[in-house]
Amino acid sequence: MEESARRVGHYKWIEMRLFEVLGGWVATVPELDVKLRLGTHCYHHAWHSELWHKRLPELREMNPERLTAPPNDELVAFVDAMTEPEGPDLTIEKLVGAYRVLIPAKIAAYTYHRNNTSTITDAPTIRSLDFALADEFNDWRDGEMMLQSLIQSEAELDRAIAHQAALQKLMLAAGGIAGPGTIGDSYEPTQEAYA
Repeated sequence: MEESARRVGHYKWIEMRLFEVLGGWVATVPELDVKLRLGTHCYHHAWHSELWHKRLPELREMNPERLTAPPNDELVAFVDAMTEPEGPDLTIEKLVGAYRVLIPAKIAAYTYHRNNTSTITDAPTIRSLDFALADEFNDWRDGEMMLQSLIQSEAELDRAIAHQAALQKLMLAAGGIAGPGTIGDSYEPTQEAYA
């Protein structure tokens, strides 16, 4: 129960951050189709945050706000780096961070949690995970379609690849969206993970 409450608090934190990030990007991206999708997707993450908020008091008799926290400073560094591209000419970088790094990491964490949660003792968490995963898969597909439409040259492809690699290293250092153990046995990242 304690592990589940901790994870759910981390989930709520990352969903709130992604809601804020995508909502902020709506104002900075020039592509109308991207603006519309980001606007829709940001509300999916706001709703997911509410789902996790509602689960916290049921999982543990503690203050839900105290449990709403990042798992470590490395995930905060990841989010900071993901939100760094601000210019209107950096839509590719924005989308790569959200749709090729963060959302796949969320899908992995939610799927692991879903597959390792008791259907007898924690059916409400499974239901919340199922709702969130349905949105995440749809948003991931939409994000990849947007990226495919924007990447039209080798130079743009190189930008996408370089930005994804940098962000993947930060996510590796964080150990996933719920910290080390996000999708299995806990581990201590090696120094190579920080390079």
